[in-house]
Order: sequence, then structure tokens, then C-alpha cells
Amino acid sequence: MRIWLLSVYNSSGLMTERSLIRIPDVVYLLVAIWAVHLAQWLLPGNLHHYGILPRTVEGLLHIPLAPLIHGSLFHIIANSFPLLGLGFLVQLKQRALFWELVIIISLLAGLGTWLIGGTSYHIGASGLVLGLWSFMLADGYFRRSMRSIAIALVTLVVYGYLVFTLFDLRPNISWAGHASGVAAGIVIAWLNARGEAVSSETTV
Repeated sequence: MRIWLLSVYNSSGLMTERSLIRIPDVVYLLVAIWAVHLAQWLLPGNLHHYGILPRTVEGLLHIPLAPLIHGSLFHIIANSFPLLGLGFLVQLKQRALFWELVIIISLLAGLGTWLIGGTSYHIGASGLVLGLWSFMLADGYFRRSMRSIAIALVTLVVYGYLVFTLFDLRPNISWAGHASGVAAGIVIAWLNARGEAVSSETTV
């Protein structure tokens, strides 16, 4: 989405508008996540039962909803900052890629959580965050272009601490969601690089 900030006159004397700011798509995703959290805070009860309950039909249907739901203010803040930065880095690579990754990673990470997660509701965007993180790193490794390597290095330096979430085995932490997100990001990066390689070979 563009925000029109400046009106100018063209050579014919007609007023035109110039786009100066393009809001990153990740901002809209964060607005949706925070809106859900605000609704959960204002309404009685909570939305946790819309999370992923592993190996149940109900949990399978809730896979698309789980990343939007968070258990506490700390939980949503902890996910919001890396999601904002990683989303911006993804869009530096290719703007249209962001929503494709959000959808595919959310589904794959959710499916992995549904398969291997513990018997409790799994909520939060942590799997998506770690999926974007691992995609950026793996994309630099598989594609090995200067641009992808540079973005991967920035990702590693700024968000390298996310690797420690894979070793957080506390009962209230969805290790399955974290691991599934990382696996999803790596698989998508590999398939993406493989598809581009095959495409380039067939056009030669």
C-alpha cells in the first residue's frame, strides 16, 4: 500500500500525486495480530482454544488462526519485533515474496506442530518468525548470490539469538512450533533455489 504525501503539477498544468512512502506489508500483518490480541483483552475469556491442538481435527482446522493469537503482552511483543525486522528484510529481496512465505510457512509450521506437538493448545507467531529467519539464512546458502548472502549475514548478526529458542524446552514454550518453523523455512528456501536453477537451465 502507498501513502500519497505530495501533490505536484505536471507539464500540462494538471495536479498529480507522488508516492513517497510505501508501508511494508509486514506492518499490516502486525496490525492484524495486535487487533486480535486487543479483542482478546477486551472480550471475556480468551482465544487460546483456537490454537493448534495436536492430532485433532479441531487443531488441524485452527492452523491458519494460531499465529494470530498470543497468550500475553510479553508473548506478542517478543514476536512482534523480530517479525517486523525479518518481514522488512524479506521485502528487500522481493515484495511479493512476503505474503507467499507467511502463508506457506504458517501452514507447514502449523502442520508440523500438529504432528509432533504436545497435547496442549499451541499459539503465537513464533513458528512464523523462525520460519522467516531460517528461510533468509538458507536462501543465502542455497542461492549464493551477493544479495542473498548479504541479507543472510544481516539476518544472522541481528537475529542470531533466535537459534537459542530451539533449546528452550520449558513446558509453556512450543518447541514443536519453533522446530517446525525452522524446518519449513529451510525446505522452502531449498525448493525455491532448486526451482530457479531448473528454470534457468531450461531457458538456456
